[in-house]
Amino acid sequence: MSNTFTAHNVRLDDGTETAPQTGGLIADTPWLRAALLVLDTVYPNGLTGLRIADLGCLEGGYSVEFARRGMDVLGIEARAGNFENCELVRRGLSLPNLRFARDDVWNIASYGSFDAVFCCGLLYHLDRPASFIRLLSAQTRKVLILNTHFATLALNPKFRLGDIVEQDGIKGRWCHEYDEGAADIEAFKWSAWGNHRAFWALHEYIPQMLRDAGFDLIFEQFDWMGDEIAGSMATGYRATEDRGMFVGIKTAER
Repeated sequence: MSNTFTAHNVRLDDGTETAPQTGGLIADTPWLRAALLVLDTVYPNGLTGLRIADLGCLEGGYSVEFARRGMDVLGIEARAGNFENCELVRRGLSLPNLRFARDDVWNIASYGSFDAVFCCGLLYHLDRPASFIRLLSAQTRKVLILNTHFATLALNPKFRLGDIVEQDGIKGRWCHEYDEGAADIEAFKWSAWGNHRAFWALHEYIPQMLRDAGFDLIFEQFDWMGDEIAGSMATGYRATEDRGMFVGIKTAER
């Protein structure tokens, strides 16, 4: 590939893969399968024609797989380099229901409402997470899927987190993203956009934020960890990364 892909391995129509170094296709990951299980459960009559937003979509891998299931997909990505990769993927596939916008996710209201919103790897890069979830609720007709890091009462030494404080009406810890006034935030491909530090909500505040934003069915999903859930939660990825997948659903018809 002419552009360097850092994470999303997508097989294009000509058989080439965007990131073969990752060792597997994003289509086969438990993270994607878990999200699709939620969508299939919420929409048992099929996903074709439903509108979904993929926020901070990075290189477009999840967007592609939603489009392959027939959904009308909008991937939003702020960084020019990542967006170029998204467009490279789009041009390499015959998916007219897939499109990308280079924009700040805070502008989601400009794109109308969605049946579902997929927010993976983004919430912990924001400085006002509760305000953002309220914004998403206003644009989400049915289901919001959040895959995110969170803060814990015991400080995780793996991350550059501060003391527990209150911000945006919730408790959590500040996380350093990059130095304030950094000249080229385009270079930080996996970092925040527009804020040099982010606020990680404490675990218990994530379902509370969903509740406060208007979702009445709220749960934490565990199958995104694959088959070894207990190991992941005890000593594996879930334990070391303080990361979870949370779902908010509006059960009343809108």
